[in-house]
Amino acid sequence: MKKLYILLTCCTIILAILLLFPNQTYAANGDIYDVGQANLNVRSEPSIDAEIIGKLQVGNQVVEFQEKHGWVQTYYGGKEAWVAKQYLLKTTQMNHVQPKTRKKSTTAITKSEQPQVANSHTTENSALNGYNIMLDPGHGGNDPGSIGVDGYEEKILTLATTHEIAKQLESIGANVLLTRSKDEYVSLEDRVAISKAYLTHVFISVHYNAFADASAQGMNTFYYSNADKELAENVHHNLVPKVNLQDRGVVQKNYYVLRNNTAPAILLELGFITNPDDVSIIQTNQFKRQVAEGITNGLQDYFQSN
Repeated sequence: MKKLYILLTCCTIILAILLLFPNQTYAANGDIYDVGQANLNVRSEPSIDAEIIGKLQVGNQVVEFQEKHGWVQTYYGGKEAWVAKQYLLKTTQMNHVQPKTRKKSTTAITKSEQPQVANSHTTENSALNGYNIMLDPGHGGNDPGSIGVDGYEEKILTLATTHEIAKQLESIGANVLLTRSKDEYVSLEDRVAISKAYLTHVFISVHYNAFADASAQGMNTFYYSNADKELAENVHHNLVPKVNLQDRGVVQKNYYVLRNNTAPAILLELGFITNPDDVSIIQTNQFKRQVAEGITNGLQDYFQSN
């Protein structure tokens, strides 16, 4: 009888906690859901009264980071977003295998606005068909990055270059995802979270360099761990002959988006916007096409060797 009383008391306490704290957040495990309704609202908070920040369509997929009273938290536009769980259909557990074993996945994990999947012309025989390439245009929004000659803002150059890279990669079948597709702020933490949320095969962060001494010039490719070095070398060695910039080499650096990524990750510094000679090259459309070609060739070499 005493044991029964204790059990009933414990159950009563647990029930009281649930009633008193109905909005308690419970951590989710990275589950993936299919969107089961057209024009499904994406909201800024887990509430039907919250601001609508976008819409999803049937066929889109959502990665769950946490769940709160019937709402799933994911990322949209590089920011935390919420979707009503009742309109989502469970698919499969998030795949956490090491990136180099993620060969030829058949679809990207999302086709929502952000991270934007740019690929729409894949074929079975395309060189990068099925590979998910996460492109990360540096800076954005209230973070202009470096300011160069004639007032050039790094955030504008990185975005324009990234769009050209995406176009090249799409043309040979890659699933291209962007951490931002317009001039908006995305934190370093969110850039990494977005990369981790999707079956990213490689992560490439695009930047332009700056220095107080205007004579500094040239391009670097940075990596963090030995697991990323092969990717860095393949991309860099294909970029150098394509662009008319001084080769500053492949260098190991402790950058946040490299250190905290689970996919092979590199960061490109594609010339100095504080150097007049570099700027005269960087600002051209030809340069952006050459960068895109070099990266595309480097990725083909990398995946062929792995």
